[in-house]
Amino acid sequence: MLRIATFAAVAIALLPSDREQQQRLYERAGSTAEWVVTFCDRNSAACAKGSELWSQFVAKAEFGAKLAYDMIREHEASGLATSSLNLDQNKGRVAPALLEREGGTLTPLDKEPDWRGKNLNKNGI
Repeated sequence: MLRIATFAAVAIALLPSDREQQQRLYERAGSTAEWVVTFCDRNSAACAKGSELWSQFVAKAEFGAKLAYDMIREHEASGLATSSLNLDQNKGRVAPALLEREGGTLTPLDKEPDWRGKNLNKNGI
């Protein structure tokens, strides 16, 4: 909320206060909006190509979404999803992850913290 208020305050502060400058800004904004809206009238080939590329993109996105959805459904149907989630069979909830396995690969030296630094000479400063 504070960001929006700050942005709005900066934008308002940058607006011109002189009537002549305000009129020029208003005219430029209107002509720019008209130029953007009539782009396809002036560049029909670019718009046609853009429309073609957009339809190809949408078709590919739909195919990718359908593929992902089918793969997830197939994965769940095969029962692999329940075993990979480590479900607690008694309660139907996800069991907590094990942080360390029995007979793990860490050595006692690996478990020692190295953030304590070296022992200092207590006789000196």
